[in-house]
This record gives sequence, C-alpha cells and structure tokens, in this order.
Amino acid sequence: MKKILLAFTMLLAMVACTNKPATAVEDYEVNSEVAFEVAKNYFFKNDQVIPEYPKITTEEEFNKLFGMVTTMGENGKPTAIDFTKQFVLAIVLPETDFATEINPVKVEEKGDSLLYTYDVKTGEKQSFSIQPVSIIILDRKYENKRVVLVNERETYYFPAIDRYLADSIGSRYAKGEHCVPIHSIVRVDERNTEDILVWGDFWVFNYNQVGDTLKCISGGSHPGLMHIRQTEKGFEVTAFDQVEDGSRYLPTAKKIFGDKFDAFKTINSDEKNRERLRAEGLATYAKKNGLAVTMYQDYGWPAKKLKE
Repeated sequence: MKKILLAFTMLLAMVACTNKPATAVEDYEVNSEVAFEVAKNYFFKNDQVIPEYPKITTEEEFNKLFGMVTTMGENGKPTAIDFTKQFVLAIVLPETDFATEINPVKVEEKGDSLLYTYDVKTGEKQSFSIQPVSIIILDRKYENKRVVLVNERETYYFPAIDRYLADSIGSRYAKGEHCVPIHSIVRVDERNTEDILVWGDFWVFNYNQVGDTLKCISGGSHPGLMHIRQTEKGFEVTAFDQVEDGSRYLPTAKKIFGDKFDAFKTINSDEKNRERLRAEGLATYAKKNGLAVTMYQDYGWPAKKLKE
C-alpha cells in the first residue's frame, strides 16, 4: 500500500489526507484580528465521534458533544455560552497518554474566511489517558464565514517536509509538470531540538495540466517518521523512517508509530478527509503558482472540482 505507482494505463483509487480544514485566500486581502474568549471546564463526551469541522452554532449540538465540569475556586464554573449571540470553534484530538495542550493563538478575518491559528504542545508520557479539547467563543456575526485551521507548530515544518517529499520521493515517480505533496501529521515530538520527530501519513502526486484540469500521472503513499532539525537556512529533513510494502507493511507501521499506531490508522483510513485535503491542497498550489485550473482528475475517474 505504501507505494502505489500510477500511470495513464492504471486505475487510481485515490485518497489524500488531512485533519485540518484549509482553503486558499487572495494575498491582497487584509487580515484583521477577531476577538474570542476561551471556554473553560468542558470535556468531550467519550460516546461521541470527534467532529470533522470545528464550528458549532447551536446549544443542542454543543451539549450533545460536550459536558460540563465544576471545580473548586473562583474560576471553577464552566464558561457561559449564549448561542443566541455567540458560536464556538472546538478542536478535539484523539485520546492520548502524552501530556497535551491545545493553545489558541489568534483568529483573523480574511475575506469570507476565519483563519484560526492554534498550537499543540506535547509533553511527557503519562500513566493515564486524556482527550485534549480546546473551545473558543466568538461573536455570532462571524458565524457564516468558513473556518481555516492553522496548526502553528506544524506550519514551521511543512516547507521542509514538502521539499523532501518532492525532491527525494516525488522524483522517483513518472515525472509530471507539477509535484504536489500532501500530508497529515499524527504527532510531533520537539523535546530534542536537534532531532524533531514528525510522524505522519505522507503522499506525493505528480500532475500534468491539460486545459483547466490537473491530471494525475503518478504518485503514492509514504507513511512514516520524519527527522527534522533547524539549520541556518531553516528546517530540513535529515532522515525518513518509512513504512515498508507488502507483508512488511503492518509490522513496520507498528514499529515506527508505536503508541501512535491507532491514531495513524484512524487518519490513514479516513478516505473522505484525505480526498478533501488533496482538493484543498491542489487549490492552494494552483493559486500560489498562478495555474488557470479548476479541476483535477485521476486516471479512469471523472474530473473533480478544486476547492474554492
């Protein structure tokens, strides 16, 4: 499964991954910061499915997903939320036995989008599991805007990961006019700044532009562990531990991902989210490179629209 070579004569049943919604917005639009309040003393109910999209606009939907907890002290009560005037953005991560914090950084209005930048800090392994949750409250006047999640920490490493995927892996496939890496990060360990560890589900696609369509000619999946360090020129990938093919796939995946294997399986098997991320990533790539394209297509499959 790891390396699926594609050509014009082969059928591509593609998926492409991300846990985070994204969209492309024009460079000339001016960002303006949006005020928000952090909602405290709420927990995610363990009988619910983690929501794919962070925006929650009704009290009924919120109460279905989250419960309240009251603690001792002045700030022990849950933060009040008035859904007649407010809505929330909620980020919920899979259960983990590592100390994990989700920290909201900023929310910016840009055109018809809200760019929500957050940071995830991972600490030491614990003897118990937690479900990391972050909820922020915004004025309802922004309710109809599309939400773009920006993981601040991950974006530091994305350019280095993209360069490595394109140069070291994409070059092994049938060459196309455009090489577009896609990735979904499972976990980052920054405790050793000389060897930053980034586990993820990484994909590489090569495309040719035919009219207004990007046609995929080759590509494949390369899950594994990236080793990254910072240099004077920025971050760079120093090594990549890849999951192997065939009968070696499962044992090497379990070895490389370790206690993160279940989280990897969840991401890797979510075809709907992967395909959505690929469409959004292609739209961003097309705008960044000034490509006059509106569609993308895998061999043997109907063309699909890029995300606007």
